[in-house]
Amino acid sequence: MRLPRPVLRAIFTATLLTGGHTLQAAEHATVVLYHHVAEDTPASTSIAPAVFRQHMDLLRDEGFHVMALPELLDALRQRREVPDKTVAITFDDGYISIYDTAFPILQEYGFPFTVFINTQPLNDRMAGYMSWDEVRVMSAAGVTIANHMENHPHMVDALPGESPDARDSRLREELLRAQERIKTETGQDHRFIAYPYGEYDLANKAMLRDMGFMGLGQQSGALGFDADFLALPRFPFGGSYTDLADFRQKVQTLSFHLLKVDPESPMTDERNPSVTLQFAPGDFNFRQIGCYASGQPMAMEWLDQEQGLVRISTEQTYNMRRYRYLCTAPMRGSNRYFWYSKDWTRSLPGNQD
Repeated sequence: MRLPRPVLRAIFTATLLTGGHTLQAAEHATVVLYHHVAEDTPASTSIAPAVFRQHMDLLRDEGFHVMALPELLDALRQRREVPDKTVAITFDDGYISIYDTAFPILQEYGFPFTVFINTQPLNDRMAGYMSWDEVRVMSAAGVTIANHMENHPHMVDALPGESPDARDSRLREELLRAQERIKTETGQDHRFIAYPYGEYDLANKAMLRDMGFMGLGQQSGALGFDADFLALPRFPFGGSYTDLADFRQKVQTLSFHLLKVDPESPMTDERNPSVTLQFAPGDFNFRQIGCYASGQPMAMEWLDQEQGLVRISTEQTYNMRRYRYLCTAPMRGSNRYFWYSKDWTRSLPGNQD
């Protein structure tokens, strides 16, 4: 039986305490993403163990509620409130430092977490990755093991000469093989995946919808009741993005509700596409929304400010495969921010939605 919201709010307020902080009921949460917890791995996807501990200390000491990802996604999808300042911790790829370093640290804190595994490196016993024996140890300890495909493909790309239908069939089969291997090794069968590289297109999302999966990307932002459960945001932390003040700001962000994103697809063959967004009203002022490209303010053409409708554009050009625009607004009477990012992936020929 689902309890009425006032009852849930009273329960959360009265009983959910973390580090002496009372947690109010909320309709939002954040998900954080790590890869390597090590100092001898690629810098762009690594966080030093000592800094990782600082992140976990902050969650413990500043009143955050760390929730297992399956419980969080189920609650938000069912529009059930969760404690304010709820965070889910995730890792991608199945690297050995997750088992050797992150796992024992997180056991000390009692924090649940999820590992999205691309299964072929484990099947091949590739150096630098966990073994299936180690994955089973974590699974038995309550760690969520989920799908990151088999071979970590660029899911938006077709193979040479491959038709869109053939590409989708190939990806569907790979997704199911990875899912079956995880189920065989751990008994877990969660119906969500993390897109490799954070890349997806509209056909990928349609495939997940048809198969009953949820999808998680690598675009930054908070989750809410009205999130896109086929492309949920996560805050990646690694390389130059490990600063504690930055971590504090991001894990307490709130979710915008977007009524319109045009174009919806993240795929583009442009180097600085414009996008039209419509923000639903919230606990912020439309006039205080700011959008940024590489940290620089973007041009904002308000098509209907009263209705939250705006077109954003930039004169900056991008040559890299992936880039993003960011929009934020301060929460009224708070030092917290609403946060949304629009990711772009430049297309290869024949791969445009």
